Amino acid sequence: MPSTPASPPAPDSPVAVSDDRITVASISVLAYILTNIAHEGAGHAFGFYLAGGKSGMLTTTRLIEWVTLPDPQWRLFDLGGPAGNLALAFLAWLIQRFVRQRPVPLRFFLWLVLVFSLLWAFGYMIFCGLSGRGDWMALIEGTRFFWPGRVLFVLLGYAFYRASIHLAAREMRCFISAREDDSNSRIARLIWISYLAAGLIACAGPLRDPRGPMEILNAGALSSFGAFVGLFFVRGNFLRLAPSPTSPPKAISWDLPWILAAAAGAIYFVGILGPGILIYLGD
Repeated sequence: MPSTPASPPAPDSPVAVSDDRITVASISVLAYILTNIAHEGAGHAFGFYLAGGKSGMLTTTRLIEWVTLPDPQWRLFDLGGPAGNLALAFLAWLIQRFVRQRPVPLRFFLWLVLVFSLLWAFGYMIFCGLSGRGDWMALIEGTRFFWPGRVLFVLLGYAFYRASIHLAAREMRCFISAREDDSNSRIARLIWISYLAAGLIACAGPLRDPRGPMEILNAGALSSFGAFVGLFFVRGNFLRLAPSPTSPPKAISWDLPWILAAAAGAIYFVGILGPGILIYLGD
């Protein structure tokens, strides 16, 4: 008796999806580098310009100014870093609205940029409140609100950090489908790969930092392994969301352009920006 051809799966039947780990790691490396440049390069550099700064050295961990900026100009310089993260987060969120039908790697990249930027900005706010140092302190340092401000930073930072995790779970629907066979395991894999890849490139960046190897811990690890702990709470938030109509699930497959771009970005980040580049903003 001739065999009967297998019928195609029902439209709503679960589908297994397998992502290429090297491509996922490459996208994560690029997302972290862009987030770092938004904070240290674009954010602090623009704040430096507004504060009247003329020249300095930009590294993966900070913008080193040659001359101490007066008060209150230095506050603009310090706040430029978090402002750069928040501006990039908004830009990534906005672009996501227009790329729903674009390839999955691009959507995943924008999602990581959004999440890295928000977790860095608000995780840093918590850190500033607890430690009494860091960029956000420019809002309260030298004022009568120093101690109340630190408490407020912890409370607001925690609230915004939690809100960022919830937003990350909602935005994850742009590349994770409810029809996947095991979205739980897939999200866990993507989170772990992204967390490790971002942390490793963040710690590799300061290897040749002019301030010494302690910047690997003081800046690299804190801005990645520390700030991005919230990634591990995204999966639970995603699974608790009400089901919504989604497109058929698609894997992040081997993608050579993303891999080559990550390799080039890592070389620049570690080999050129790591030791520092001179910047000059005019007379």
